[in-house]
Amino acid sequence: MSSFLSFGQDSIVYQWNKQQEYSITADGVWSADGLENVFISDNSVIQKFDSVGVLKFTQSIKSLGNMTAFLTINTMKLAHFSEEQQTLCYFDNTLTATDDCLELIDREIFNATKIASSERSDKVWVYDQVNSSLRLLDIEGDKKQGVRIDNLRGVLELNNITQIRERANQLYILDSLRGVFIFDMYGSFVDHIAVENAIQVDANKNAVFILFKDKLLSVPLNGAGKVDIMLPIPGVSEFVLKNQSFFFRTSQNVHKYRLQISK
Repeated sequence: MSSFLSFGQDSIVYQWNKQQEYSITADGVWSADGLENVFISDNSVIQKFDSVGVLKFTQSIKSLGNMTAFLTINTMKLAHFSEEQQTLCYFDNTLTATDDCLELIDREIFNATKIASSERSDKVWVYDQVNSSLRLLDIEGDKKQGVRIDNLRGVLELNNITQIRERANQLYILDSLRGVFIFDMYGSFVDHIAVENAIQVDANKNAVFILFKDKLLSVPLNGAGKVDIMLPIPGVSEFVLKNQSFFFRTSQNVHKYRLQISK
């Protein structure tokens, strides 16, 4: 099923083309990597599907606690984050457990609530709610102080951080009331996109995409005009952009779409 939108001033037509669909429960956790593999965790079991929807591997994770997020560190390394246990546990690309879990308290992180992979290999971003700071951790064991952004509440008045995500050497922080805050790879503030009631954010090297209840807002990084793109399906609560594919999560499925643009 495809839907079309035309923006007359630019003579642009958008078309959504559906690629795959994956089942997930309301409590499930999911992720997608740079090869467009999809990972779905349901009832203490992780499944890995390849880019065309074929199930490749399955692994039980009952001993690791409730999963808050599943990170694709790189194509060979994955991480299970449990907010409940404040741990990161690692898997290889066949979903085989590889190392002991990292206790975040050992890195002086006291209450991690948000986490995101970095495009710098073997590093992750962690938001510590206790001191309202963001840390870039080396998960290979190097404990030297890396990039750190302190006191986000006090400096930028970010009190409702709902997501962090790194794309194309920029870090995006979403505050549900104040919008998207953009930092460079060294933690320096770059820009602010003021919006309210945004659900999630993702980006590529050309644009920032912000999810709302029934649309994506596309904000080009070159300063061109913003564009509203209606979603191809209702009820989207999460999304991920990988290559040319958009992955949309609803209550029962993860849907993979391609967005075609023509003039």
